[in-house]
Amino acid sequence: MRILIMVHNLTGGGAERVATLWATGFVQRGYKVGMVLNSKRNTPATYVVPDSVKMYNLCGNEKVAWVANKLHRRLHYDYYYIRRLRNVLQDFQPDVVIGVLQPWAEWARKATKGMNVPIINTEHNSFERPANALYNPMTQKLYKLKYELNRRYAHVTVLTEADCKCLNGLLRKVSVLPNPLAFTPVDYIPKKENVILAAGRLDAWHVKGFDVLIKAWGKIAQQYPTWILQIAGYGKDISRAYLQRIVDENHLSKQLEFLGYQDDMLPVYQSSSIFVLSSRYEGFGMVLIEAMSQGCAPIACDYKGRQREIITSNDEGVICPVENVDMLAKAISRMIEDENYRHMVQKNAIERAKNYSLEKTMDRWEEIIDKVKV
Repeated sequence: MRILIMVHNLTGGGAERVATLWATGFVQRGYKVGMVLNSKRNTPATYVVPDSVKMYNLCGNEKVAWVANKLHRRLHYDYYYIRRLRNVLQDFQPDVVIGVLQPWAEWARKATKGMNVPIINTEHNSFERPANALYNPMTQKLYKLKYELNRRYAHVTVLTEADCKCLNGLLRKVSVLPNPLAFTPVDYIPKKENVILAAGRLDAWHVKGFDVLIKAWGKIAQQYPTWILQIAGYGKDISRAYLQRIVDENHLSKQLEFLGYQDDMLPVYQSSSIFVLSSRYEGFGMVLIEAMSQGCAPIACDYKGRQREIITSNDEGVICPVENVDMLAKAISRMIEDENYRHMVQKNAIERAKNYSLEKTMDRWEEIIDKVKV
């Protein structure tokens, strides 16, 4: 069977990393795999795929004429990419096409006209967000269109059971497909330091709840002078400055460190004792399962049950309500003070993370493909 995966690029981004893991998993199971990118030629790849994966890039040397009218420009660009994608489809002859983030699935739907090739759209964001979620008007409109667009495809995958329930039967052909784990779970708990870790883009501080986390740490940090909170992730100067003001207001200059972007998170996870996902909302929480796989004791703020699907009991970690500084501070205190509990949670977290192995993800993928085969 021939599988064609379409994703914007192989540079950064959680969805892009997931796409490369899928490609690797399909190759390991004997599938012929192709990948379609829309990446500038000089963009270096962050993620790699097996050499046997046939690569296509829609961003060629051909220039697209600039059109003044926004609607006409959008249609013009769509026509350009759909035409190039049709050439790829005719060359690779896929049995199944997998779209990673829009507009890929929609381009594929139009490009496969008359080819009778099933298209699977993979959603990488949740289908609901809290009232205080940061939207711009266009994003809000597109978000409402998700339901209508997804009815057009042979199958749709969502990240959690919570999202499946949120759809409430609006989509008939839908499956839950959590993101796969990028790291191999450790066999034993590595040597840990007195580090509480959080990770994510600083520019997304509102989504990631870094302001809540810093304030929670500010309430209790003086009680634990040998402990430090580290936040890994890239951010623009304006975001870093805003968070630094909160650090200064809470007198945390000696007990909080911004690590910046990390090329390799593995040693960071392995040396950290506790991992905190303080997000106001998350589609899934890939960093959470990564940290768990390396023996971090997890604390996660849960929006409508999504993180509870990962941390299924108190033996695997602590679940907190979102935007609750006091409860988050209490959870961190418990994890620091109760060393026996922390060690138990670290062991159980490693075992729980194994549920998201690439092998299990590919089992789920084969079940989905069986449903859509023509």
